[in-house]
Amino acid sequence: MMVQTTAIDRPFHLQLLLFNPASEQVINFEIVEYTHGQQTLYQQNVMSLGAKTELIEICDEKDVTIAVLEGYGSLTLNQEIIPLEPGRFIFIPAQMSYTLQTQTSLVFLLSRCESNLGLPEKAWAITL
Repeated sequence: MMVQTTAIDRPFHLQLLLFNPASEQVINFEIVEYTHGQQTLYQQNVMSLGAKTELIEICDEKDVTIAVLEGYGSLTLNQEIIPLEPGRFIFIPAQMSYTLQTQTSLVFLLSRCESNLGLPEKAWAITL
């Protein structure tokens, strides 16, 4: 198996600063985006949500992976409540709606990529 690498032709620097988001505040930093023509094929964002924030009925046209970096909350998917805690990874196929609630401020890496419509994908969660 070969790994494809891409040269980045612009300077890249990422520094996460300490901050304490206010209740219900959403902070979103885009860190990677890969596009082909007008279509975004892959995107990664670092997101921070304040304590006691609720995002209801999120439904994305792309596959989504969430990697929790810090904080606590829950994600409701197909009427199943999945605890969010540091080290938790969750995969959500395109077009599957979910609700996200925070207990404390929550920081996570959100990856979005084009779905392979030919593959039957199911949601999954693991904790490392």
